[in-house]
Amino acid sequence: MVLREYEENGFKITEYTSDGETVSGRIEEKILTDDDIFPSEPVEYKPQPTLEEMQAETLLNTKYLVSRSELGLGGI
Repeated sequence: MVLREYEENGFKITEYTSDGETVSGRIEEKILTDDDIFPSEPVEYKPQPTLEEMQAETLLNTKYLVSRSELGLGGI
């Protein structure tokens, strides 16, 4: 059963009781503002590479390392 609810330092505090007098539990919930929900600065979105792009990059890197190794420049 809820004993009391109040706001403190940007949080909604709910205190629970089992005997009607003493606090047996407490929950703190942050009170969100519009700035928390909708940031004023735009969020930069960087698209993730596709699976095919990652596979192509891996193949290219592997070919590069094999070529360096074959030329005696180090690599694999």
